[in-house]
Amino acid sequence: MTAAPDAPTGSPPGMLPAPAAERGRLAVAAVVVLVVAVLGALALRTTPLGAVLDADGCTVLAGERDVHPPEVVREAAARVHEVVGGGTAAVATTCRLLDTTPPTGLGAPDPAADPAAWEVGVDAEVEGVDALPAAAEAVLGTVTAGPGAWRLDVHDAARTLAVVLTPGGDADLAVDALAVRRVPGVAEVWFGPEAGRVVVAGGDAVADALTAVAGRDLPVTTVEALDHWLEVSQVHPGAWPDAEAVALAVDVAAWEGVWRVVLRGGEPASPDLTVRVEDDAHRSHVASRLASVLRAGPPLGYHVTTDGGALDGVLGGPVDAGPDAPGTGAPDASGQAAPVQTPACTADGLRLEVAAVDAALGARFLVLRATWTGASSCVLSGVPTLAFTRQSGTRTPDVTQLPDLVAPDVPPQDVLEPGAAALAQARWRAMSTSQDPDVAVGVTVRAVTDGPAVDLVPPVTLDVLPGATVEVGPWRLDEGLLDPDG
Repeated sequence: MTAAPDAPTGSPPGMLPAPAAERGRLAVAAVVVLVVAVLGALALRTTPLGAVLDADGCTVLAGERDVHPPEVVREAAARVHEVVGGGTAAVATTCRLLDTTPPTGLGAPDPAADPAAWEVGVDAEVEGVDALPAAAEAVLGTVTAGPGAWRLDVHDAARTLAVVLTPGGDADLAVDALAVRRVPGVAEVWFGPEAGRVVVAGGDAVADALTAVAGRDLPVTTVEALDHWLEVSQVHPGAWPDAEAVALAVDVAAWEGVWRVVLRGGEPASPDLTVRVEDDAHRSHVASRLASVLRAGPPLGYHVTTDGGALDGVLGGPVDAGPDAPGTGAPDASGQAAPVQTPACTADGLRLEVAAVDAALGARFLVLRATWTGASSCVLSGVPTLAFTRQSGTRTPDVTQLPDLVAPDVPPQDVLEPGAAALAQARWRAMSTSQDPDVAVGVTVRAVTDGPAVDLVPPVTLDVLPGATVEVGPWRLDEGLLDPDG
């Protein structure tokens, strides 16, 4: 039978002629080879420093050099890998050439041939933090003295607990690290031979973390709070800034405009507080608020900084400002002589009252008076703290209080004789009551830090509404400018 005149005479439908099929197979093979080559190149590029996996399981790090560690180095790495890896941890070992410079000159010795030129790194990972001390013991028990250096890291899988061990040492560092990690609020712990780091969830956990670290044989350590960029660090092992300074640092970290606080100190170093703020306006306000803080502890130097500069000051401690300094018997800002070691005025000896309420050019003023009722003189300093109560009987919300001081000015040290008084002025911008008639009818005053809050009733209502900013000045000696009867 003959084929129909229009029937195809080539290969069956769907099949390439023989030469074309061969070319297709070759093309596929070429693509496979190319893919393998690319993947191989990527693997080499992603291997640290051109690392090569040694036959003994030690990842070799030698830069661009194609060398292998001496046998004694490979044996040491393999021994740790075998012994520790069979216990509570998964272990990875590296052999790193410390000097990757190739030999120069004919017959020059190759540094790679010297075991002392290599460092064996041991990375032991445990499943949970409780297994860390046992893994540390296993690593230290396997490491032996000999040629070359060691770097020993033990950590949990999430790296919330990690220690860097010292060859020839003990596992006490791991035990202490685990104890600190178990403290409520502690999120991460890292300790090495010369430094340590403890991360807590919030500022309220800083004090507990410091208590957990205190008394342990640990390196210089820093405690950091995650909710605010707050750091409290040692200068010398075993000593921390005093508790009052720590509490102040935690408080300052929550102030408006503050984005980083660093407190350093500990015997014999004096505590030092650095506050980083957003802009120059916040720098002035924060410095003023700090200057108004009453501190009973040792001198605390502070620095409020922006890119534009810093405002510095010192809180608390003995005054050493020369013969004219208050408290040395010389006249103070009021013109009176301050007796040596005059005690601070206590809240229970101060009678508080509203001295005056005034208005001018869109501003409102509230003047407070504090009269000393004690039997002997005292020193009154600082800025009172205010809160306002509305006609509805509730606190006025969202009121911001700022110190009415121009940094780096500090509140005066006013000496009050029995029966003498000091004044403090609060001011704010007039606010419209047409949309919110719930004006303030009371003011609560805390005259000194840690003193009781006293409720006062002004003679008129105050247009201090939600969102108000009230600037409060420091206590200053009442020189009779106001009528004592208001």
